[in-house]
Amino acid sequence: MKNNTYGIKEHARKRNQETLEKVDNAIKRLKRSKTKNINFKTVAEEAGVATATLYNNLQLKERIESLRALQKAEKEAEKQAKKNSKYQDVEEVILTPTQAKIKKMKAMHEEIKKLKEDKKNLIIQLVEMEELKAENKKLREQMKKVFTLKN
Repeated sequence: MKNNTYGIKEHARKRNQETLEKVDNAIKRLKRSKTKNINFKTVAEEAGVATATLYNNLQLKERIESLRALQKAEKEAEKQAKKNSKYQDVEEVILTPTQAKIKKMKAMHEEIKKLKEDKKNLIIQLVEMEELKAENKKLREQMKKVFTLKN
């Protein structure tokens, strides 16, 4: 009697593919979730597979580990940003009235510099526009002469 392992191998390949798809979909859902962490337990629960399945598949294991590290780094960056914004708020509260006035005056000075630059650019545009108007008038007169000579 001949051993027919083709059916068994095909079934195992199909189940493996289904598992990979379930895990992939679970990871996508977890990435969209703002409340759940990505780790072996949550991925296994979300996908409906055993955690051993995730640990035994090297590709899935590395993917989950890298996503977990990335998520952890993002959360640390958010914490640091919040911490920095708290310090910035505290810094403004600690400023003495004189320091606050100086800071406000510097901001106003920068705004004045920007307005002066804008004014300069507008004047340049106006001068160019007047030059173009004069050239346009001159060309119209030339065209008028050409048409009167032809008729």
